[in-house]
Amino acid sequence: MLAHECACYVINLDRSPDRLASMTAHLSAAGIAFERVAGIDGMLLSDAKLQAQMRENRHYKPLRRGEVGCYLSHLKALQCFIASSLPYALILEDDVVVSDDVSALVAAAIQLRGRTGDARLAWDVLKLANGRPRLIELAPLDARHWLVEYGPSVPIGAYAALWTRDGAMRWLQQFRGVSRPIDCDLQHPWEYGLCIRSVHPAPVTSGADSVMGSDVLVTRSPWPKLRYEGRRFVRKWRYFVDSYGWRFMLPWLWRRRLSYHPQARD
Repeated sequence: MLAHECACYVINLDRSPDRLASMTAHLSAAGIAFERVAGIDGMLLSDAKLQAQMRENRHYKPLRRGEVGCYLSHLKALQCFIASSLPYALILEDDVVVSDDVSALVAAAIQLRGRTGDARLAWDVLKLANGRPRLIELAPLDARHWLVEYGPSVPIGAYAALWTRDGAMRWLQQFRGVSRPIDCDLQHPWEYGLCIRSVHPAPVTSGADSVMGSDVLVTRSPWPKLRYEGRRFVRKWRYFVDSYGWRFMLPWLWRRRLSYHPQARD
């Protein structure tokens, strides 16, 4: 059962009742009550609505309809969260598999955040999926899981995340249209003033391929991607150094696992 101060929302397209049935059974077995959020199907958006949401493209390739629909679906889930009175929300896509201990981990993360005086532990968004081998251990959540930082770039994927009310409001207030996929936008936390952390090992995995839809667009040249990464290179490293200090930079480049201590900052 989730902590009493945390809601759970599952994003599900109307054309995927089988996924909803699977998630209902899966989350019920884990003791997690949830509210369904009807996903926005990008494949059904009119050209006018699609263009209204894509006034600017800050990605390295054209956005697909499915990516626009996915982003808008997450915004809808966050709006449902803000309309509630709760301080935290677990937002899941309907293709995930959650571990048996995810409720306990959510509760531990919320408790840690509530009692910490360290800004690096006071996350706004906590990602529960898609880990990496290289990390900074920030604080233990239980005997096996840690609150971690995966480095200068937030891991890709947006299918399982725990949001605070302040973080969700900040995100919604600054939304001006879909200019990147939702998971790529989350890789730019400095633009939104967000602290994004993760749980390691990841307690949530993706169990199926996305059904958000796709009008496939392939970028074969590597140069757009390289330009995209080049534009954000300095910003993401500045964000990293502002959080942990210069002394973490060199160890980060050659060590796979670091432990954070406040005194390690410059």
